[in-house]
Amino acid sequence: MRSKGTWTLLALVWAGQVAAHEGSPSRYNYKRHLRPIFVTHCGGCHHTGGVGPMSLLDYQSAVPWANAIKMQVLGEQMPPWLPADGIGSFQHARSLSPEEVDMIVDWAVGLTPEGGPLTASELEAAEFSGGWQMEAPDLVLTPADAIVIGEDEYELTECLVLPTDLDGPRTVSELEVKPGLPTLLRRATIGLGDSCSSASLLATWLPGQGSVALAHVLPKGADLAVEFLYVKGWEDEGKRFTDRSEIGLRFEDVTPVRSIRVTGSTHAFDEDIELVALFPDPGEVNGTLRIDAVTPDGVVKPILLIERYVAQWREKYVLTEPLRLPSGSELRLSQPAVWIEFIPVSRSSAE
Repeated sequence: MRSKGTWTLLALVWAGQVAAHEGSPSRYNYKRHLRPIFVTHCGGCHHTGGVGPMSLLDYQSAVPWANAIKMQVLGEQMPPWLPADGIGSFQHARSLSPEEVDMIVDWAVGLTPEGGPLTASELEAAEFSGGWQMEAPDLVLTPADAIVIGEDEYELTECLVLPTDLDGPRTVSELEVKPGLPTLLRRATIGLGDSCSSASLLATWLPGQGSVALAHVLPKGADLAVEFLYVKGWEDEGKRFTDRSEIGLRFEDVTPVRSIRVTGSTHAFDEDIELVALFPDPGEVNGTLRIDAVTPDGVVKPILLIERYVAQWREKYVLTEPLRLPSGSELRLSQPAVWIEFIPVSRSSAE
């Protein structure tokens, strides 16, 4: 499979060839071809009232940005997704296929045709209500005091500690953030503990992600440390905002994961496990990050490759399917430190 860089080079060459014939309508139109791509990969941020600077879900809003969209896609800046293609399979992946890149570029340089009217079901597919996307939460955590983003602040990172007041241990199976400021809230990192710097990671939330599946035990009286990132757009500069975004939790008796922080170049497992998720520590990782699993018989299984790690887009990478590794396997990391989540597997259940 070609790397992202190879696809970018091919796309740039192809785009140059297409540009030589500008003036001919594209064989792709917005409503039939482009909008489904935008709904799937971009609409979580780029909808009316969303964190993106423009909506891509209606033609009149999207078409003035056609050239910018083309350049962002060719430069692999949007949608923001760090893992390289072809290594690992993750939930909430946002990378575009080569065919989707072709469609966007062809449309952008080919007179941006609109296409015919949308059906009712096509319109409904991109509705963003602003309410909970998961079922009604069992517990909603709301900050006691609002976070203030001042007039002179363009970007703000704020940590809040939210008490759960649980009367006994509970296993949280799903988590969602309902932003109070959907146009400014860019990320939430949620950990178990009373400090963002020392909390054990539970989840990361990004706009448009919806709910996050979890399997973590919260002890009696647990505190959640939540780090919010706010970034203003140019139209928000010089304005003051307040926010009280909510955290929703659902509880269910599911098999809990173990979460550990790996700080060396290798980590060996002394039991059979199922690897569930990885979260590069943004304070420790720079440049290229590669994580491989090596089984006792020497088989190398590539798990994650990020050619250029960007802390701004950090998130937890949850595998689409848990990776089963036998006792004696090890993880090999090009850089420390990484949080990993796994489930121990007994010999009887593994057979």
